[in-house]
Amino acid sequence: MENPWLKFYDPHVPSNLSYPEILVSQLLEDSAHNFPEEVAVVFFGSKLKYRSLQNHTRQFAQALTSLGFASGERLGVILPNMPQTIVGVFGAIEAGGVAVLFDPLEEAEEIKRKLKEAQIEFLLILDLVWRRIKHIFPETKVRQFIITGVKDYLSFPKNYFFQLAAKGRGIYVKVLPGPQVYPYADFLKKGQQLPSIPAEKGAHSAKEAAIFFTKGTTGQAKGVVLTHKNLLANIWQIKAWIGAPEKVAGPFLSVAPFHRPYGFILGMMLPVYLKAPIILFPHFEINQVLPLFKKYRPYFFPAHPAMIARFSTYLGLEKFHVQDIKVCWSGEDVLPEEDRENFERKVGRKVCETYGLTEAAALTHAQPILGKREPGSIGLPLPDTEAKIVDPQSGQRELPIGEIGELIIKGPQVMKEYFSRPEITNLVLREGWLHTGDLARMDEEGYFYIMG
Repeated sequence: MENPWLKFYDPHVPSNLSYPEILVSQLLEDSAHNFPEEVAVVFFGSKLKYRSLQNHTRQFAQALTSLGFASGERLGVILPNMPQTIVGVFGAIEAGGVAVLFDPLEEAEEIKRKLKEAQIEFLLILDLVWRRIKHIFPETKVRQFIITGVKDYLSFPKNYFFQLAAKGRGIYVKVLPGPQVYPYADFLKKGQQLPSIPAEKGAHSAKEAAIFFTKGTTGQAKGVVLTHKNLLANIWQIKAWIGAPEKVAGPFLSVAPFHRPYGFILGMMLPVYLKAPIILFPHFEINQVLPLFKKYRPYFFPAHPAMIARFSTYLGLEKFHVQDIKVCWSGEDVLPEEDRENFERKVGRKVCETYGLTEAAALTHAQPILGKREPGSIGLPLPDTEAKIVDPQSGQRELPIGEIGELIIKGPQVMKEYFSRPEITNLVLREGWLHTGDLARMDEEGYFYIMG
């Protein structure tokens, strides 16, 4: 069957793309080289330029390497959306390793299970989480801890008042350096005194870059291994879909969590590639997020349906200039039609609904930016993405247009494997096709609909 969706691509979207044979760390290096004085990160009003972000990343990578962090080693990252998350991810990758992202709000026992499964020995962790779960570490392989807090990137006097407030609320954590424990600021200073890491010989885009945990298509939590090529492909696909220039004029508002590929790609990697400022906020609280729209006028807001729903019922939304956003996407769950209509009526901007799963980096389908939108549809497959509906029993026989079956996907963004789970990998990845487990249908124009 031909790909009918290609006829309905926006005029600026090609059907095929060329992808660079580079490592993800090159994105930050290029942005810092070409735009060193541009703002890279804004966190509670404190700003970090691309030159400084790259310097911190290098210092982090050099300090990691001095501890014996080798090529292919995995760094666990248990942080909300904050500058240290970006530094840790790019630092681990620059050191030749793999970033493994964890939900900082998860229960201690679940974090312990995942630390053991991913065989984590090096950990970058929020001080509050470290205090909450430190009893689990003797049962894991973790042997080196880099501990950080919100105050590490707050400028004076905010850092001082934050510390006072934390003490008053009983949530202040004092981290004392030890043989295996490094306060974040000390860790960067350690790296600053070390020689640069030589470029890794023979490194290429098929190398592993990140691991995300998901229950995925089998219902059992496991680590999804994404390569540099997987991440780069999805970044390039999304850039082409929105028709973004090589450098965008406005910031990204990154509230969608980085420990999920949707927030990781759209909220961290894409803006770094586009040399854009990243406005960070650790969690979605509408009364704290709305002033960020008014102050920074974001270019791109990657949202979740729950965020869209909250905006759609908020009285006085127009006071915060939400209507100034250029691109708003909704992902990771179904967006109810009523919430979409209410949001678009209030804001005057189209919400681009998307579909993706952890096993495919972030996204495989999206509604056209300019073209026709079919209500209830997840849109069209992204460039270089094949999708079809097959008989759920056989997993092979392609069904006629309009019939409901299992959605299967093939593309450069599809994962390498589940970490140390070859049997489950072979069950889900067959002849290059990712079997999503989602029931769906495709109409005559190539728009897809999730049916259950």
